[in-house]
Amino acid sequence: MTYRPTRRSLLAGAGGLAALAALAACGDSGGGTAGPTNADGPSRQIQGANGPVTIPANPQRIACVDFYTTYALLDVDVTPVATAQATVGGVYAPYQQRYDAIPKLGQPTSINVEAVAAATPDLILGTKVPTMQPGLEQNLQAIAPTVMFDAGSEPGTWKQRALATADAVNRAAAGQQVAGEYDQHAARIREQFAATLGRTTWGLVRGSSGGAFFADYPTSWSGVVLADAGMRFGAATAGKRGAGQRLSYEQASQLADCDVLLYLADAQGQVEANTQALLAQPVFQQLPAVAAGRAFPLPNYYATHYRQGDAVLSTLEQLLPRL
Repeated sequence: MTYRPTRRSLLAGAGGLAALAALAACGDSGGGTAGPTNADGPSRQIQGANGPVTIPANPQRIACVDFYTTYALLDVDVTPVATAQATVGGVYAPYQQRYDAIPKLGQPTSINVEAVAAATPDLILGTKVPTMQPGLEQNLQAIAPTVMFDAGSEPGTWKQRALATADAVNRAAAGQQVAGEYDQHAARIREQFAATLGRTTWGLVRGSSGGAFFADYPTSWSGVVLADAGMRFGAATAGKRGAGQRLSYEQASQLADCDVLLYLADAQGQVEANTQALLAQPVFQQLPAVAAGRAFPLPNYYATHYRQGDAVLSTLEQLLPRL
């Protein structure tokens, strides 16, 4: 059977949402994670983390239960009707005003499902992470077709997810254009600064609690941007996959072969307390890159979409002539 929930029924509370989820399951004729069908227009299938999902061919009201897909939508000039709150690294500055105006659904780990229903989306997008609240995906499927993209274990997969997000809202060409502009920028840096890139090694660091810090890998948030721009990483992180390695302050000497160190700054250029504590450590100050004045803040360190990655490229472009 086909079930088309009304806004009134969706706002009936948690018990009603559970019932809607069961009814939606009755209408699912295949595998995958498809929610209520779109009887008012054409539909198509795309791949989600748990299989194919049937979605509207041209969705008009998109709700995002994360911030990765929200930023990717803004990259292609689509504004969602609701979004999870940003929790990592701050909002890319040119998007701050647009982001502030979008109704919020709560933290990505505690989404208000009734608020999602009240937004009356025809498509729900998100990123499947281990900290996602239990039962969220099933409840969302009762509201509208829901696509959860796989976060994986490498933060740098934001590039693939950004393109998948653009495709989900029928903006694949615009997504490819944004990605192409980023790729061209990275290629210009590789060509213009080839000599400098050939004689330098780089490291990415961010503070942590408990007398420790992270040295991030080439597959991290901004690690993929450095790799695209032709930066070679120091021995402690080169060739490794994932986010990064947690080291004690005393292990900072593992970064001694890095000619340049970039440290965490948020989208507004602010350096948080744990990273400030790292910078103050004598063992860190004695590193050759730091002693030589080649440790720099990296705004937009937690890059999560192409325009923000392009902003990281612009920062690198400004730093390279100083080396």
